[in-house]
Amino acid sequence: MKIVLITVWGIVSFLLVELLVFLPLYILGIPLVWWAQRYARKRVVPSALYPERSILAYSNPILDWWVGNAEDGVDPDFEWWDSKHTAMDWYLRNPVCNLRFVPIISTNPDPSRVHHIGTLDEVPPQNCPGWFLCWQGGYVGFFYQNRSWGIWAGWKTNPRDARYIPEDDYRRWGIGTVAQFWTIEKEGAV
Repeated sequence: MKIVLITVWGIVSFLLVELLVFLPLYILGIPLVWWAQRYARKRVVPSALYPERSILAYSNPILDWWVGNAEDGVDPDFEWWDSKHTAMDWYLRNPVCNLRFVPIISTNPDPSRVHHIGTLDEVPPQNCPGWFLCWQGGYVGFFYQNRSWGIWAGWKTNPRDARYIPEDDYRRWGIGTVAQFWTIEKEGAV
């Protein structure tokens, strides 16, 4: 019965955050990001989470706090994020941006409070089937992956957090929400 209640709470709390946090951020943030991408001054700064990495940030601290990204910058330079993508694409992918470090939207990992059930005891590499339901207090996350597709919804809780939290895990600064669905490409597929 406890697991059913945790699951129901996970769904309800996730939907509340989606409606009360994400939806207003999209409505207010899309025009702001459009304007900022074109007109706001930007500067190169070290990543707040990875100081050895340089990122592009908005010069205005309030604008950067709201629609900036202290981890990856407003227009990240990733191999998988090609040059035709824009800051707007990044915002649409991650509208919470720096707000994911704000209490209530997020919490810090606490190994003594992490609990889980399932066949996995951490987030696996792609193509490794399994699932888990993991919670830390009211922050509940569900992960499922088979050999073709996967889903992670709720908060980015990870069963591994009960054992240790790696030094390079960005979630050290805040366990944000997640709504990810992916397909897994087969090796040799054309």
